[in-house]
Amino acid sequence: MRVGIAGGGIAGLTVAWLLGEEHECVLLEARSRVGGSARSFPVRLGGETVAVELGSQDISAEMFPRHRRLLSLLGYTAADVRRIPASLSLTRDGERVPSLVTPAGEGADRPSATRLGPAWDAVNLFLDRAAEWHDRDVDWCVPLAELVEPLPVSDALKRDVLYARPASLFCCDLEEAKELSARAAIAFYVGESADPPWEQLAPGLESLAWALAADTPRLRVRTGAALERVRRTEGRYELTDSTGVSHLVDEVVFAVPPPVARDLVAPLAGTAALCEVLGSFAYVDTAYALHLDPAYMPADERHWATTNLSVHDGWCESCDWYGPVHGVDVFKSQIAHREVLPDQVLCRADFRHLMITPGAVRAQRRLAGLQGRGGLHFAGNHTNWVASQESAVTSAIDVAGRIAPDAPRMTRLTG
Repeated sequence: MRVGIAGGGIAGLTVAWLLGEEHECVLLEARSRVGGSARSFPVRLGGETVAVELGSQDISAEMFPRHRRLLSLLGYTAADVRRIPASLSLTRDGERVPSLVTPAGEGADRPSATRLGPAWDAVNLFLDRAAEWHDRDVDWCVPLAELVEPLPVSDALKRDVLYARPASLFCCDLEEAKELSARAAIAFYVGESADPPWEQLAPGLESLAWALAADTPRLRVRTGAALERVRRTEGRYELTDSTGVSHLVDEVVFAVPPPVARDLVAPLAGTAALCEVLGSFAYVDTAYALHLDPAYMPADERHWATTNLSVHDGWCESCDWYGPVHGVDVFKSQIAHREVLPDQVLCRADFRHLMITPGAVRAQRRLAGLQGRGGLHFAGNHTNWVASQESAVTSAIDVAGRIAPDAPRMTRLTG
């Protein structure tokens, strides 16, 4: 069997890795390098090379068990994983000092001066209610506002604290955060894996993409060659890439964002329902920068946290400090809505971020029912749960299992 894969992120490469011992795979990637939203930059420090992340960054063995097993199968060890002594600061527009500075996790020497008070009380009320919703298995189509608005806290705390973290995570404004799926917004904070030890990969998450490609014997990767056209021909599919090269395949995997997949399948007969579903996912544009100056950190270094939120002009944007994890004072910041940019920018990139609204949840459910029809498959972190490294790997397992359920690597990864 020959499988064509559009998209060289973790989802597309994991599909190839699962199938590529026995089946020929050709992977088409628009960018000049694989990795998708994983974009890592090496830093030499103290005789060791570590990577700072511009895109995806945090992982967890408890929250992301399949992702962790994949890392293990590819030779990553405990020495490759760095625990994050997680802490959070939040500064509202017009404040000189943060409203909230939480205690740090194990192994941190900062923040050395926490600030709790009303904001901390509001967060704990929110987390208690979130845990109740998790235990009751409230439907994922219920919006976040239905969880937050009944809470006995002020409107200012709801807007500037309780909606702030979800708005930053999903790169939307504070009003849009109200329309997120409540279960998606709280997924990392409740349940059996509540407050897990979060970690980062010392070689960088992009290294996993390279490792997957290198460990797939029957894979041909074409970077700088986006899939541009899909055509049915004599029971197979002809894929034409942006360099004009055509590839005949038996099955097609779209490991690209839904709007891209929709445009590719739209010319095919009988795909109207599929296109409608793919068009139901909403994205927002955002931008990140890696920089050396602490442009968005609290003025008092005693309040520096691993994640520092700034609420301003109806937005909440984050600044992540890599010092406690990797020992290097590099900062990763959301910059799409900042009035002033950092002075010492090392690099920046634009991203499109999935909004997991009730509409997106319904689209996920409908897409699951259309998977594999006519040999068309869809992988990526938009297909299940909360957009993450784990959802990307899970989607790849689902797709590969439909195409070749007896592939040896399926058993090795799923146990």
